[in-house]
Amino acid sequence: MHASSQIPDPPPPEVARKMALVQRLYVQHAARVRGFITALTPNLGMVDDIFQETYLTVTSKASTYDEDLDFVPWACGIARFKVMEAGRRAARAWKPFSNEVIEALCASEPEPDNDDVRLGHLQHCLAKLPHQARKLVTLFYQKSLKPAEIANIVGWTAESVYVALSRARAALRKCVDARAHTQAGQS
Repeated sequence: MHASSQIPDPPPPEVARKMALVQRLYVQHAARVRGFITALTPNLGMVDDIFQETYLTVTSKASTYDEDLDFVPWACGIARFKVMEAGRRAARAWKPFSNEVIEALCASEPEPDNDDVRLGHLQHCLAKLPHQARKLVTLFYQKSLKPAEIANIVGWTAESVYVALSRARAALRKCVDARAHTQAGQS
């Protein structure tokens, strides 16, 4: 910082370039990072905060990002630590998964090569959901509405929306896994 002002010095050009790169990549892969955080966070109300904290940390650590490596695992590694950190801070407000469970969930994440196939399975399974469940999933994931906002739209309580979203996610996970298992058996 300049001694005579409160305006910070701009970062060196290479750091600024890397910051812009990771910010662009974060926006590009936001759905995958948010999905990863959602899978690790038992309290959906914390997902937005953790997602934002992850963005800030990804940006601040931009200079450490190796451009030869895939961005999503790097960002999800940071997100994993943010989930664990949030769990420690809010242990009374929500029951976080243990660090061992988070590590196991991270270790069992599908390989990136399977993402397009799994996305196709997800689209198929989403179409099979009952109308109301599909509407809730669409409002939450595509419209980025919070459960309280969704509750106002559908005339439910926010808690009912949380439960219905949880059941919809479980049904989607089961359907996608079943389709993946069936496809693996055919190849």
